[in-house]
Amino acid sequence: MGEGSDKKLVAYVTSEHDDRLIHTLRSHLTSSLPDYMVPAAIVRLDLLPINSNGKLDRKALPAPPGDAFARQDYEEFQNVSEIAVARIWEDLLHLSRVSRNDNFFALGGHSLLAVQMIERLRRIGLTLTVHNLFKTPTLSALVQSLGVHKSCDAAANLIMPDSATITPEMLPLITLSKMDIDHIVKRVPGGVANVQDINPLSPLQEGILFHHLLATEGDPYLLIILMAFETRELVDKYLDAVEMVVNRHDILRTSILHENLSTPAQVIWRQASLSVTELQLDPSNGPIIDQLKSSTAPHRFNTSSTIEVHYCSRRERSMDTC
Repeated sequence: MGEGSDKKLVAYVTSEHDDRLIHTLRSHLTSSLPDYMVPAAIVRLDLLPINSNGKLDRKALPAPPGDAFARQDYEEFQNVSEIAVARIWEDLLHLSRVSRNDNFFALGGHSLLAVQMIERLRRIGLTLTVHNLFKTPTLSALVQSLGVHKSCDAAANLIMPDSATITPEMLPLITLSKMDIDHIVKRVPGGVANVQDINPLSPLQEGILFHHLLATEGDPYLLIILMAFETRELVDKYLDAVEMVVNRHDILRTSILHENLSTPAQVIWRQASLSVTELQLDPSNGPIIDQLKSSTAPHRFNTSSTIEVHYCSRRERSMDTC
């Protein structure tokens, strides 16, 4: 529940009053689920609110009270780093006070807030990896994994357009073997000539890859948007504009490779053609919009390529048909 980055995972359960119920449920969920999948709050209700149609009235579900959250007994902080992290958590999670024994995810933290936390830590000279956050989400343990942020000048790109091969010495920001590099080159259309640079994943990219690998159907970071154009000419102009944006921005020509590599890498292509699939759909098979949705869902994010566009030819102007 909640809006924007303030969303929290809340569980509602109907039962008779039991002082041990919430603790028992949380212990069971904690033993069988990763920390970030355990509800931030568990709320006991006598009955679930039902609307006039006999369905669950989600809007009528009450906001969780303070004691519904997994809070630990307060314990004084032991150093300035713990205090600094606590202040960041209080601000991000909208809490008046946290303890050094509190768990980031149990308090309602999630991947988007984790990225904001990592950035705020960087601003005060501290670093935290996504891996360490998931490994040690308790405040006192997390502080032990913090590093010191050091600003540095961007490393020069040693891969030239006429480079015939790429060696580990040409990649100052990431440690890869020659076998790793050769595997990457084989995955990029055009080979060496189309590799602009190879870098380690950023913290946000690490989070994206983590959730991509965790999902079995669909993809939490994949957004599918349906757009309608009056003419084919407008479609072509739109695709040309997207192609120009891809050519201008490196991140839109970046793929993430991880299979058969010693460490995941982001690979920037020099050129990336927009992948366009044209579908000829028959209205007799149902609304065109529904056909388009079914052709793309569940859809997995292709981390080894760039932007994909699917569209259908349309004769009628009504959005009911296309």
